[in-house]
Amino acid sequence: MRCPDGLRLAAAALACAAMGALAAPDGMRSALEARLRSQLPDVAPRDFALGSAAFDPELRARVEAGADDAKPVIARGAALWKRRFKDGKSLAGCFPNGGRRVAAAYPQYHPRLKLVFTLEMAVNQCLKAHHEALLDYTDAATMGAITAYVRSLAEGSRIAVRVPAAAETHFEQGRRLYFSRLGQRNFACASCHVQGAGKRYADVPLPPAIGQATSWPYIRGGEAVTLQAQVRRCLERMGAAPFAAGSEELNDLEYFLTYLSNGLPVKANAWRPK
Repeated sequence: MRCPDGLRLAAAALACAAMGALAAPDGMRSALEARLRSQLPDVAPRDFALGSAAFDPELRARVEAGADDAKPVIARGAALWKRRFKDGKSLAGCFPNGGRRVAAAYPQYHPRLKLVFTLEMAVNQCLKAHHEALLDYTDAATMGAITAYVRSLAEGSRIAVRVPAAAETHFEQGRRLYFSRLGQRNFACASCHVQGAGKRYADVPLPPAIGQATSWPYIRGGEAVTLQAQVRRCLERMGAAPFAAGSEELNDLEYFLTYLSNGLPVKANAWRPK
């Protein structure tokens, strides 16, 4: 394996040999968890699902107190989810059990298309199949609200994203993007969420990479902020041109991040300060 130039992590647990090439998603996750447990000995691995709130009791209390902020967003998403199409069907009819618990298994690898399929892509696939207008991935009022509702149907379910052999190149691409330095500030996602995990940025503790995928979408300012929207925002802060929402790059990055949170419970629609 040849490491990307941007991968400059000091810990041997995340050295290229430990991470392996393509065939070792489990090894990558185990190595990363070992580093974070060593780096953050006062945080139980199960509490990585709390994100920033795991390091700040005051923030945790504010997050819990702000739970009601998600209710209008979820209600809007529920209405869109159950809305009847012109043919009498609905989004709920496209998913097993009306969508209950399915979000914990997304993103998924689509073997026929040889692509990573996100929950938002599955929503648009359903709309396309029923000759309905597709939704913009960046529209918080529609796609964001639907995502918030469907993720709420998986609340407490443990994330269970699979990486079959055919999908390992996509997992690897997501990993490379996460650890490669980008933009004018020469940061990688890992600069904050591995090396800087638990440290403060703008007075908010930085969440560790493991657990980042559990709480999305966040509810910020009364709107649902999806995982990809947050990644795009971070790329802009890094001085890098963000990949388009729904792009293969962001889908692979979401795939990688969500796999890292396997076994942790979905904690959707957590309130976050602006």
